[in-house]
Amino acid sequence: MSLEISKVKGVPIRLHFTLIIILALLSWTLSSGFMPRFYPNLDPLAYWIMGVAGAIILIFSVFLHELAHVIVSLKYGLEVRQIILFVFGGVADIKEETKDYKKEFRIAVVGPLASFGLALVFLLAWYLMFLFVGNDALPTNLSTNMVNMNDSNFDNSQPSSYSSTIVSILSGILIYSVVANVLVGAFNLLPAFPLDGGRILRALLVRQHNNYDQATRTSVRVGTGISFGLMAYGFITIFTGSAFGGLWFIIIGWFLQTAAQTYLQQHEITRNLASLQLKDIMITDFIYVKSNWIIGQVVQNYFNVYRKSEFPVLDEEGYLVGSVSNKQINTISPDKYSEIQLSEIMTSVNDLVIMEKNGRADEALRQMYQRNMNRVYVGNNYHKNKMINGFINNKIVVNKNRESIRPSSSTLLPDYDQSLKVKLEGVVSKSDLLNIARNDKKL
Repeated sequence: MSLEISKVKGVPIRLHFTLIIILALLSWTLSSGFMPRFYPNLDPLAYWIMGVAGAIILIFSVFLHELAHVIVSLKYGLEVRQIILFVFGGVADIKEETKDYKKEFRIAVVGPLASFGLALVFLLAWYLMFLFVGNDALPTNLSTNMVNMNDSNFDNSQPSSYSSTIVSILSGILIYSVVANVLVGAFNLLPAFPLDGGRILRALLVRQHNNYDQATRTSVRVGTGISFGLMAYGFITIFTGSAFGGLWFIIIGWFLQTAAQTYLQQHEITRNLASLQLKDIMITDFIYVKSNWIIGQVVQNYFNVYRKSEFPVLDEEGYLVGSVSNKQINTISPDKYSEIQLSEIMTSVNDLVIMEKNGRADEALRQMYQRNMNRVYVGNNYHKNKMINGFINNKIVVNKNRESIRPSSSTLLPDYDQSLKVKLEGVVSKSDLLNIARNDKKL
């Protein structure tokens, strides 16, 4: 569950609901632990201001880190679906990864570089404040050991209590922002797939051995080892007295291990399916229903007999017009079964995953996941918005003589068929594709 808040270069920016957890947890940790340790004797309100501001800056810094990945990806012509920020940081959702090790290296490394660059910006901002107010900008445990600066370079006059509090708040926020961005950049450089460091490692392995699949498996193994190391360190930390910190290391290690294994499984499935076309695996003797049939007829003679979860729906001419699932049937009261036709509840053909028989099986699986569908329908000679006398493209009509006409309000546009005409040839289910990919390792 996520909320789109904006778009950058056409890429949606989404906030996952788990971001609330990290915002609250980090604000509390900073206000009750980090800030009082380095800036004692401030009001509770000051600590909460520092904690909330620090948490917001960290989240924004993670966003800029991911945005750097997006900008370089778009530069190389890769499609980016979204940037999503969640409890463990952020993800730039790139539609299809590049296998060019140079591009992958640059896309991966730019994120940590952006984090280190932000750390430098915050450090310079803090240093300018230090030049202006002197030792008051230093954390207490540092300022007490600081040698008095030359009066000609620094103003060492004692500020008022209010001014001192403002300086402490700003100093704490800036110093934390420096530390946080350095840690974000350094953490992402760990060679633990799917972190940036793991992708950098894969790029270097591909450069050395020219084997993308083997490099991926090696990077995942290294990342898995690091994730177990983080979890082990977390357990040790718990037993040595820091339960919260140890638990956080365990959670991060578990997340990295799960993400790495999930990525490897998806990679292997995609690799196994890449050499297959839909015509090689589609079911051609599929069972279908008609759009003008009533629900009761379909339930009694099809769902109850064949025990399938979904059927393609054809019209009287034999064209695919949609699909109907048992979930859609279950939304209708049984006493209405004899009154409602399938055409009233079916999923429209325009919302189905439809591909030609020469389409790749891995692309079919990707589209089903992306659109949350369980089947891909294979057909030929299909078209959309096909016009009888021409076609419309960006409000310009191209007639049969290939003459462009920009219509005015009084121009009568040619008629066109807005339906999607598909002569159904076969059906491929998601479960079939997954079983083929997992069981046949020689594909």
